[in-house]
Amino acid sequence: MATRAWAQLKSACGHLPGLSGSPLYSRRQPSQRRSRWSAKVHNSINSPAGEPTPSQLWHGRRSEYHPEPVDQKEITRMAEGKVVLWRPMYYPQGHQMLAEAGLDIVIVDSANADEIKQVLYGARALWVRTPERVTAEILNSGNQLVVVSTSGFGTDNIDIPAATERGILVVNHQGFGRVPVSEHTIMMMLAAAKQLVWSDRGVRDGSAWSNRSGLQISELEGKTVGIIGLGYIGSEVARKLKYGFNCRVLAYDPYVDPRIVRLVDAQLVKDLHTMLPECQFLVLVPELTLESRGMIGAKELAALPKGAIVVNTGRGQVLDFDALNDALESDHLFAAAIDAYFPEPLPADHPLLRNPKATLSPHIAGTTVEASLQLARSAANQILTALSGTLPAFPINEVAWEGPKSRRPKGV
Repeated sequence: MATRAWAQLKSACGHLPGLSGSPLYSRRQPSQRRSRWSAKVHNSINSPAGEPTPSQLWHGRRSEYHPEPVDQKEITRMAEGKVVLWRPMYYPQGHQMLAEAGLDIVIVDSANADEIKQVLYGARALWVRTPERVTAEILNSGNQLVVVSTSGFGTDNIDIPAATERGILVVNHQGFGRVPVSEHTIMMMLAAAKQLVWSDRGVRDGSAWSNRSGLQISELEGKTVGIIGLGYIGSEVARKLKYGFNCRVLAYDPYVDPRIVRLVDAQLVKDLHTMLPECQFLVLVPELTLESRGMIGAKELAALPKGAIVVNTGRGQVLDFDALNDALESDHLFAAAIDAYFPEPLPADHPLLRNPKATLSPHIAGTTVEASLQLARSAANQILTALSGTLPAFPINEVAWEGPKSRRPKGV
């Protein structure tokens, strides 16, 4: 099925030289690690056992990807202890999987870090939901922590160096946001271009009918869209825009595999500031790294053409929100659509919250019913796998698992 799906995708995109095998989205091996913004393509054409192929990722077949189940005897032996969930999981099946394995579940539905520290003593695993932050001080309270799981792909809310120093493994969940976040991104692009929020409010209060003749709305069809970060999400946004809306897609990502660029028929740009003046839409979906943090500020926004629309469904810290609001108020930008913020949530008095040109959603792009179920399954599976002494599917700091301070369970 994977081979057939990959062939269908290549056929849809046209014949592309050099794509005789299926490239693989995978975690980088320790010797290959480097700063990156997006999920990368491994040079191998074969998928390691238990990991998804690119065609599974591309065609939304995450529901068909199930990591190797943990042996029931191993579960029975390892299930003495508790798992702390900082906020409930997105879907209750994750709770159920942990409970059925015999683990005690403690849910802290509060932003109070002191409450987490009180219950973390003796816990073997911690699941944390963004935006709650796992600091070194919190990790100190987890004297028996083996693994910390994020709620999605992003890991910037966890002090990974501190976890590594303590021998605690950190895992995330890769690929599950590809479909929901790409759909949300395009929905936000359309909502901003069509002034959907204004229209909705105007119909409800009756003001729209007298003001609609002067309303400026535009089309997405055929526009030039710049995408920063061509990973799981960015590549799917590019594919949908290219083949669904006939857009000219520019991409800036220094680490993307060129096969993905050809596959979605994007134009890779080596210099960000060369791309910006051409972007009628700018879509921000990079991974948060030292390079991408604060990447889009007043200078970059000013480089966009007048009337451009900025969409951020990636990471909040990539964008300067004060500068964004200034660019909207000066009428340099036509509109903005935001799903990820920094800080999150924005302060109640932040002017962007009162700006009618901003279309806002509360960081929900990746939390569809379908994705929430898959994220909960992935979290429970990876926690159980780690507690069985086996390396889970998506480790962030594998060196912690193999290092001298590793808390990897032995003899289970």
